[in-house]
Amino acid sequence: MWLLTILLIAVILILTTSFVRYKKDVRYITRQIINSNGEYQNLKMNTLNRDLEHLVLSINNLYEINQQNNIKIKHSEEELRCSIANMCHDLRTPLTSIMGYVQLIDENHLNKDKRDKYMDIVKKRTTRLQNLITNFYELSRIDAGDCKFNLKSINLKDILCETIALSYNDFTKNNIEPAINIEEGNYTIISDEKAVMRIFSNLINNIIKHGEKNVTITLKLQDNCILTEFSNNASNLKIENINHLFDRTFTADITRTNENTGLGLSITKSLITQLGHEITANLSNETLKIVIVWNKLSSN
Repeated sequence: MWLLTILLIAVILILTTSFVRYKKDVRYITRQIINSNGEYQNLKMNTLNRDLEHLVLSINNLYEINQQNNIKIKHSEEELRCSIANMCHDLRTPLTSIMGYVQLIDENHLNKDKRDKYMDIVKKRTTRLQNLITNFYELSRIDAGDCKFNLKSINLKDILCETIALSYNDFTKNNIEPAINIEEGNYTIISDEKAVMRIFSNLINNIIKHGEKNVTITLKLQDNCILTEFSNNASNLKIENINHLFDRTFTADITRTNENTGLGLSITKSLITQLGHEITANLSNETLKIVIVWNKLSSN
């Protein structure tokens, strides 16, 4: 009887001690959470209870996820602010020019030659403004996933050669003689023909605008993929710019005086990503190389 009583008292003491320690541990964890004010904080553990240990680890994991999400949100907000600022600048520049020339045209003392010259400038600026607005709209639709692709069997070699041929006059005007390297092979994939032509056109236009010399366009097979490479000298590009090359409205010209908006490469990256392929860029010895890896098995 006495033994049973002693055992019962011992069990009660153990349970009471465990309960007191459990409440103390819970209060310790709760104070850390309250003091964190919702900010990231790695909670410390002062318990041998496995359930509480699991709880603390789970909370720390949630804090880590929340911290990463906050970083992404802040980055997106900063990118959006930068995009809006650049967009306003890009739209304001041709608009200001148009308004200035319209005022000049309204002056009565202008002769016909000058009036026609100014009118031609206004038309060009208006076209540029229209293209800018179209590109902004197109990029927003691509990013929102609103583009409907017409997927079918296409030949990358045929589209690349056609795009290069259409750009022949632009290459000539800019004194660029591209080296075209196209290996023999099967370059058929499932994709959207217009989107692929837009991708090639954007990359070629980027070369024409910024390619100083040593322009090379390559099409070749590698393992189960097709590679297209666009390389050119880019002495004004810095290594730290590479990670932002495909960002919306990024341009190496921080003054944005050369009327380059950076939209072309951003649209290119978005199209390639949504089509299920990959694009990368690297800079070595002042040579920029943009590489597209086309997955031959992709049906996206």
